[in-house]
Amino acid sequence: MVRRAREGFLKAALGLLLAASACPASADELLTGALRDQDGAAVAGARITAFDRSGAVVAHDRSAPDGTFALTAALRPAALAIEADDSDPLRVAVGGDGPVTAILHRHRAADRIPSAADVAALPAGGFAAVGSVLPFEVAGESSISDRWLARGRGVTTIEGLPFYRRTDGADASDLLPDHAIGSIGFTDPLEAPWYGDRAGGGTLDARLFDRTDAALAGSDGYAVELGRTAAIFGATSWGADGERRLIAAHADGSAGPVAASFVALLGDLTDEYYRGAGVTLRGATRALNLDAQLGFTDDVAAGSGSLQSGTVSSAIIDAVGNGPDAIAVRARWRDERGAIGDATTDHTDAALVVGVTRGAADGPHLSASVALTFGRESAYDGDAQTGLALLPALAYDVPLGDGWSLHTGYGESTLGTPGTAIARADVGEGGFAYTDHRRLRAELLAYAEGDAAPLAFTRGIGGSLGWEIVPRVSLRAWLLRDGDAQTTFVVPYPGAPPAESSQLRTFRRDVVWLTWDAAARFDLLLRNGSLEGSLQAPLGDRYGFVLSSARNARNVRVLSAGLTRSR
Repeated sequence: MVRRAREGFLKAALGLLLAASACPASADELLTGALRDQDGAAVAGARITAFDRSGAVVAHDRSAPDGTFALTAALRPAALAIEADDSDPLRVAVGGDGPVTAILHRHRAADRIPSAADVAALPAGGFAAVGSVLPFEVAGESSISDRWLARGRGVTTIEGLPFYRRTDGADASDLLPDHAIGSIGFTDPLEAPWYGDRAGGGTLDARLFDRTDAALAGSDGYAVELGRTAAIFGATSWGADGERRLIAAHADGSAGPVAASFVALLGDLTDEYYRGAGVTLRGATRALNLDAQLGFTDDVAAGSGSLQSGTVSSAIIDAVGNGPDAIAVRARWRDERGAIGDATTDHTDAALVVGVTRGAADGPHLSASVALTFGRESAYDGDAQTGLALLPALAYDVPLGDGWSLHTGYGESTLGTPGTAIARADVGEGGFAYTDHRRLRAELLAYAEGDAAPLAFTRGIGGSLGWEIVPRVSLRAWLLRDGDAQTTFVVPYPGAPPAESSQLRTFRRDVVWLTWDAAARFDLLLRNGSLEGSLQAPLGDRYGFVLSSARNARNVRVLSAGLTRSR
């Protein structure tokens, strides 16, 4: 990533865009403009004040969701003062006759979910390495979960496509090459009814095409993206666990009122290959926004034993009313088929979901949903079982004044436990958050979860912090203290009745992330007791140098160096 080149490109692009749409002044002078942050994202809700040459205020406006604004005054303003939450204030001189473009520096500490620029700066680029910097995300050997909910196994997807082998629980968390992920998407566990099995542990989506760099070549692998509307992406990495390769394609288009996007990918690693494809259709009427999604994935592993495979077929239809208090309806269906040699198992998870939100963004806010869920499990021996469940979810957030807010929530989900049609779990949570909308945000959250199959109970407390210590230096940190108890039934000797056995575990997870974000960017990361670091430095207009140090999944220190080319 090369900051100076990106800022120059953004200013030029915004200038051309606004020049094409600017209107000539009539009686009053009309001044238009657009705001972006240092990563190119639109800055919405910024407060813009216009001054004349004497320093008097002549106009006010707020930037729209796309970052644009328009000011009307008797004479063309001489200067603008721009203020946005969690950003450095900016003063811009107005000259010439065209629109104004400005780039604000947004504080990294304000972002609970890492941006694409943050992902590019992380020392290690695997799914677990990227996902575990999010507050309370706990990564295991082959899974990742929010607060270790849903028995430590949340949902991982690649460009929205779910990969899952029902035979051994393998998912997308251990498929991708390092640095293939451009950005990360997150869905809260309280939204589990909208997805289904395992979403009670949260959902992480690896986005390949939303990235800051078009190319990366280093000592541990490379990644290349070609195109924008229709794009091809390839990545390869090598290390102690062998070579990983991926190629993916993405295309957007429209036909009349219907917009479509298509994604396909194919990858392999040691003794394993995977593939997937999906299509999304979007349309709208006067009353409704309509979406339809279809997906298919396949994952095959040879290993040292019998061949294992997992296929996932899915279909989703969404209908959302227009307006802030509209009702959303989803019909979803997903079939997961697993095989070990000639033995197969099949699981169906389907539901009708209805949800609604009430309240303003700066006032009390309520989100509620309920899913009528159907589950069907076909075991290896051919026996089948079915089940129905009603899964509610509720979240309520209310401001308390002076930057404080209260959060409470409750939700039920399904675990997708092999051998059961519907295995339920429920979680309750509550906490406080604080933000001054300038340099500091903090959160404290307590929670408890109960699972039915297996019989288990989890409870814990977590805290997260984001602090812009001084301009360009940000600190992000979180900690989690968790107690976990799982009950199983074992037969101590042949013919004996099952005896109850309890397993107790505790988790202590801490992540500290320090960023210096200037012309060059330097990141230090402390997690799992290990120190990691990366340096990004510009080399000319569009190229940069990257140096990083991290520990891999086998706890071995890995040093890498490479070159990047910005988009």
